[in-house]
Amino acid sequence: MTNISFSISLIANLISILLALTGFYFVYKNWCIWKNARFEILKARAFLNKKFLEKNWLYIVIAGGLIMVRRIYRFFELTFEYEGHPEIEVIFDLIGCAVILVLVLMAYQWYKLMHTHSVYKES
Repeated sequence: MTNISFSISLIANLISILLALTGFYFVYKNWCIWKNARFEILKARAFLNKKFLEKNWLYIVIAGGLIMVRRIYRFFELTFEYEGHPEIEVIFDLIGCAVILVLVLMAYQWYKLMHTHSVYKES
């Protein structure tokens, strides 16, 4: 692996870690609200909002597609004893970073939905 490839992989992995921590924050906050949410309001906000649903489906398709690319390549490595090019690992580090980014964006969409609107149960 060349120096530039190593640097790109290192940066992609650092960004992935930071994104994963950010995503964990959003998921934790969403979970805290979820426990006290009025589900009829939350369902209405999420499922009657076409833009929200379209973004979520787009994020799922992108993440799934990127993971599929990596799995297909790995399948060929294992099945045909293909010795991949070492530089391809840089691409896979970038793909991994992109998948985490998409998952964070999806968690953020839910975060915005639940924090922007009153979905709490009344005491």
